[in-house]
Amino acid sequence: MLTENKLGKYLIYAFGEIILVIIGILIALGINNQSRKKDDNNLFKSYIAQLNDEAEANLKNLNDHKDESIKILTELDTLIKILVNKEYENPKLLSKSIYIISGNSFNPITITHENLKFSGDLKLFEDLNLRNSISETYDSFNDIKFIEDLDRELINVYTQDYLMSNARFMNMTESSDNFGKDAYFENSVIARITTLSKNREAYENAIESLTKLTIIFSELQNDN
Repeated sequence: MLTENKLGKYLIYAFGEIILVIIGILIALGINNQSRKKDDNNLFKSYIAQLNDEAEANLKNLNDHKDESIKILTELDTLIKILVNKEYENPKLLSKSIYIISGNSFNPITITHENLKFSGDLKLFEDLNLRNSISETYDSFNDIKFIEDLDRELINVYTQDYLMSNARFMNMTESSDNFGKDAYFENSVIARITTLSKNREAYENAIESLTKLTIIFSELQNDN
């Protein structure tokens, strides 16, 4: 009987110890989970701030490129009117021709977005709409690059096939007797107007996406 009592007390004590250990583990897991959620939330906020800075920088850059494309298109519109009217003696024919090869490529800043993708931290963005908005915005940069590559190829071909045979044009003081009077030149102007128009459209689409994204980022930062 005494032995049974001791065994019963021992089992109760052992069971109590097990319960205490389990409670301790659960508390530790709860604290660890809270700590991890806090760290994840801080990391999420950090990404939002960095993505917002990246978006604003790209937005400024894109607006500059859009304005530049509009300026070049305006100059080329003047040039094509000269060609249509066959005003080959017009001094603007030479000065406006430089815009066939003018322009710079857009080089987006994507460091934060790349880090977000390859680190696996994209899982921190639980809002599917937000994730899609970010992906769609950065995908729009690929559309820009595709069109700019075509535009750059057009410029390279024109430079090699036409300018090199009209070398005096390069000093912008005189042109050859036939410069600007042939179909190749006119077609080059029309082709450049086409690619630049596509460029401007791609810039505007990306600007729209980036603007919406910065608004979302701003709201998230204000909420936090």
